[in-house]
Amino acid sequence: MGRLFLKLYSFVALAAIVFFIGVVNLENILHGTFEYHLGNLTQGTYYLLERRLQNLPEAQWPEALAEINQGGGYPLDILPIESLSLPPATMDQLKQGAVVVSDVYEAKYVYKRMAGSQWVLQFPYEQSQYHHAQRLANSTFNLIERSLRDQPPGNWPATIEELNRHFRFPVTLIEKNSDEVLDGESQAMESSEDIVYEFADEELFYRRINGSPYVIKLGPFVQPVTLDYLQAMLMLVFALLVALAVLFWVYPLWRDLKRLGISARAFGQGDFSVRAIPRKHSALYRLAGTFNAMADRIQGLISSHKELTNAVSHELRTPIARLRFGMEMLETSTQAEDRSRYMASMKDDIDELDQLVAELLTYARFDRDKPVLAFQRLEIFPWLDEVVRQEKTGVDDLIIDFEISGKDLKYARFDPVLMARALGNLLQNAKRYARSEIKISFSKDNGCYQLRVDDDGSGIPEDKRERIFDAFRRLDASRDRDTGGYGLGLSIVQRITYWHGGDVSVCDSPTGGASLILRWPEELKGSE
Repeated sequence: MGRLFLKLYSFVALAAIVFFIGVVNLENILHGTFEYHLGNLTQGTYYLLERRLQNLPEAQWPEALAEINQGGGYPLDILPIESLSLPPATMDQLKQGAVVVSDVYEAKYVYKRMAGSQWVLQFPYEQSQYHHAQRLANSTFNLIERSLRDQPPGNWPATIEELNRHFRFPVTLIEKNSDEVLDGESQAMESSEDIVYEFADEELFYRRINGSPYVIKLGPFVQPVTLDYLQAMLMLVFALLVALAVLFWVYPLWRDLKRLGISARAFGQGDFSVRAIPRKHSALYRLAGTFNAMADRIQGLISSHKELTNAVSHELRTPIARLRFGMEMLETSTQAEDRSRYMASMKDDIDELDQLVAELLTYARFDRDKPVLAFQRLEIFPWLDEVVRQEKTGVDDLIIDFEISGKDLKYARFDPVLMARALGNLLQNAKRYARSEIKISFSKDNGCYQLRVDDDGSGIPEDKRERIFDAFRRLDASRDRDTGGYGLGLSIVQRITYWHGGDVSVCDSPTGGASLILRWPEELKGSE
């Protein structure tokens, strides 16, 4: 799950980095777009100004600029290039003919070098878009009108067409009564020589040429990229990146949850063989693995329950049948000796049933719940001696010996009660098959304790060794029943060894029979 949120945090962090980079570079972006916009706006104006000044001696330039500056336009000025104090990069751009903007004492000035000279044209820039546009339009109108006044009116359309090649916005010569001029704008131009400023969907400027029926129209102008626009775009990009991050985070999770839900639904409907198939890098990989482990456990329990039910019914059938037969014979028998024999047989059957029920309860408890293990550090010899002494009771025809391998092996860690139960079950199993001798050995090897029980019986075939630990599994069912076995002892041994973190195995014994070996680690979790 941590990997899942790490992926989300990575996406969001990436989006934040992109947004931060955009914010940091916002000023540079605005400055670049601003200079580009000014260059487009002033290109035609600078062309007219350069052309007018170049046709005059330098001594007449101040007078010509003063004339052009009349009428509310920008206070245009001309300076030697060496008088400017600009950054080296800005100066290089200026020398190459670009329009540059520079801050001088908290005021902005726009500069353009006159082609082929060391003179620079200068005009101030006002922050107010309206006033800037007004003053630039006035200066442009003044220059255009003076260019037209230098020639007859018949040449004006051609002159305007030629000027359009040097402007980045349309310059149009129209008649005052044309449909392009609205009534209100026409009346304004009748009463004043000021320009008419139209700013709705488009930015347009109109000015009537004094003493003529013509009107000069400037625009529409391409609007520059504003700070608000860039901020909105950055926020939109950030929102899209976050949305994509959430999408890439949620979709795989939703897809895997859907697959897991389908598997869980099928399992709940009785298909116990269904399993989740998680992707290796899925955020639900561990959850799917847990589900599969749970499914395996439940399927195993159901299978074990079925086997247990079948086995129990089979095990109970024989003694119950014998009891029923004994009761029938008891009812018909008139001889005291026969009735006594039938009663003894029925008592044995009841004892067998009682023992079977006790074994079943023990197995069910061990198979269902893991008890609280009381690990202790015990002296091995006294513990072994006590267990063997109890198992020797009533057995006179078998030799049961035990030994502890290793001079330094005196103590071991295990649950004494459960391990005694496991060893007792091993001995009960060995006593059913041994001919004359059973050997027990306790040793330690590679950090693991080893408890081994050998008998000199007929042994266990290799193809049947894995099955002897299954509940109610007998290699010789009739012989086990005669000796009181139910096929549960070794299953309980396997469960106890598993709780100790070890395992149990079977192999050939040096004495000729079978050897069952319990192993568990020296360092036990939860031991004292």
